[in-house]
Amino acid sequence: MLIANIILIIILLAVITLLISKMVIIVQQGEVKVIESFGKYVRTLDPGLHFLIPVLYTVRGKVSLKQTPLEIEPQSVITKDNVIVKIDEAIKYHVTDVRAFVYDNEDSVTSMIQDCQSNLRGIIGKMDLNEVLNGTEEINTSLYDSVKDITAGYGLSIDRINIGEISVSDEIINSMNKLITASRDKESAITISEGRKQSVILESEAKASEMEIDAEARAKQSMIDAQARANRMQIDAEAEASKIAVLTEADKRRIIELNKAIKESELDEKALSYLGIQAFRDVVKSNTNTVILPSNMTELGNIPVVKELWNKGNQE
Repeated sequence: MLIANIILIIILLAVITLLISKMVIIVQQGEVKVIESFGKYVRTLDPGLHFLIPVLYTVRGKVSLKQTPLEIEPQSVITKDNVIVKIDEAIKYHVTDVRAFVYDNEDSVTSMIQDCQSNLRGIIGKMDLNEVLNGTEEINTSLYDSVKDITAGYGLSIDRINIGEISVSDEIINSMNKLITASRDKESAITISEGRKQSVILESEAKASEMEIDAEARAKQSMIDAQARANRMQIDAEAEASKIAVLTEADKRRIIELNKAIKESELDEKALSYLGIQAFRDVVKSNTNTVILPSNMTELGNIPVVKELWNKGNQE
């Protein structure tokens, strides 16, 4: 009888312990738990200690709210220029709507992966191989924009998508290397040709500039020389004119003084004629352009030399 009572007590304690364990629910930080009542969604338990009525409420499962990294297996895609490449992706996501994540899709994560792969094929199919190899950041952005709204319907939010390794066949790599080498050789030849062209242009421009400078210098020197000659001729002419004016003025004064002296001397006609001839001779020997003629042209005949020249001209 005692043994039976002990067994009964142990069974009761076990049942009570089981019930208590079912009643007490502990939710860890960074996750939530989904509560159902007879298969129907009731609520979501946040982190902390909770108590539930056993049998009436059950825990469907826990859902992590932490950011989750996911590696997607490499997939083969075809580029716009019909080259097959293998691309792998890395996704970081977190759950934003627990109810939609659990109940609206049988497997939200798998659906997200399939959508990423499908949209990636569409993006790569619009790009050439060179664009794919050099545009991973552009591919990341385009892929993120194309799937972020779709995955929101699964209760998920994609934080970032990274395109990993892009692999092509060895044959394609060899062809690309040949193209790169040919392109570099072409660019090198173009650069050398451009350098030679620029050198010839610069040399021609330098010669033209030198010739232009020489021509300008010669023209300027000629102008300076001509101006100097003109100035020298003007100075000489002015000096000569000044000299003539001075001499002429001196001759005029001398003649005036001579006439005055003749009037005051009271000489006879023959003496005056002789003195006139002497004065005329002095005027002729001077450097002036002065020409003196008697006021009465007929008086030239009274000069023996003039008279002799006159008679000789008439005889001829």
